[in-house]
Amino acid sequence: MVLSELAARLNCAEYKNWVKAGHCLLLLRSCLQGFVGREVLSFHRGLLAAAPGLGPRAVCRGGSRCSPRARQVIKCRNEIMHSSEMKVSSTWLRDFQMKIQNFLNEFKNIPEIVAVYSRIEQLLTSDWAVHIPEEDQRDGCECEMGTYLSESQVNEIEMQLLKEKLQEIYLQAEEQEVLPEELSNRLEVVKEFLRNNEDLRNGLTEDMQKLDSLCLHQKLDSQEPGRQTPDRKA
Repeated sequence: MVLSELAARLNCAEYKNWVKAGHCLLLLRSCLQGFVGREVLSFHRGLLAAAPGLGPRAVCRGGSRCSPRARQVIKCRNEIMHSSEMKVSSTWLRDFQMKIQNFLNEFKNIPEIVAVYSRIEQLLTSDWAVHIPEEDQRDGCECEMGTYLSESQVNEIEMQLLKEKLQEIYLQAEEQEVLPEELSNRLEVVKEFLRNNEDLRNGLTEDMQKLDSLCLHQKLDSQEPGRQTPDRKA
């Protein structure tokens, strides 16, 4: 890994904010998956017990867990994934922290949430410091108990977020949710970022090739005589 590239990225406060917020959402998603799976299973079992004739087609009509706070967190997630420059301001991060804490407070009786609550809170409020032993300096993300993430750990978090972002762009392209020109612009921003960060670029080659192939296919289709670019979906 090229440490100078990592240091340059982490010297940008807005980029660090983006990685922090994105990492929090990945942690939140992982701890909610088991809970949501159990809740859905329990809900459907209850429906079948009460009305066996409903079968698996029964649909949830709402409940105590469906709240505006869940929609606020989803909105934050979309803002992170759609951030073209992969940067968010400190003001945005403080607002994000408040929304995440309010959301987590509704699930304090869930073991998975309790386990990750302090980790997310500390991540959002801590200074970042990556320990680079050979240079005897710190630059990156400080963790609990006075320990520090290594450069490879930070890189792994960045890779996760960038893969999520590329997957988001791919799905938008596949569903034709954005115009080809806008899609091309978003992709070019990511390419420019990766051109300047070889350590990240090398791990995303397959993802970029897959996205490039889809975008090229759609561009050729849009240029065929008699074909029009689909309208943006609402």
